Amino acid sequence: MKPEIKTINDLLDALNLLSTRAWTPKELSRAIEQALSTLPRSVIEIMIGLAGEKIRSSPLRGPLVIATFSSVLLKQYDGTPLTLSEWRELRDLVSDCADELDMEIVTYAMSLIMDYGAL
Repeated sequence: MKPEIKTINDLLDALNLLSTRAWTPKELSRAIEQALSTLPRSVIEIMIGLAGEKIRSSPLRGPLVIATFSSVLLKQYDGTPLTLSEWRELRDLVSDCADELDMEIVTYAMSLIMDYGAL
């Protein structure tokens, strides 16, 4: 198993666990930071904010969405379905951070976003 895939699976497990109980921002930050440590700090900060929103609003789906966003940012998307709205949210994240992200990540993500009709 590729290290990136293990990282994504570990993140999903951590977020699923957090979604079942009262969690602290520090716990959420730690899970995201550990999974996305290779990405710029600004991307990590945005992902922490998104994760908090998603887990609060949808404890069942939120962890999967954040893990899927992470898989795209780590160039390991596995085909997990996202809604058009979620693809647009990912598009906005990538667009906002494009100057700081590696161009390969931007190209990879935008290609997927275009394929799923959210560009």
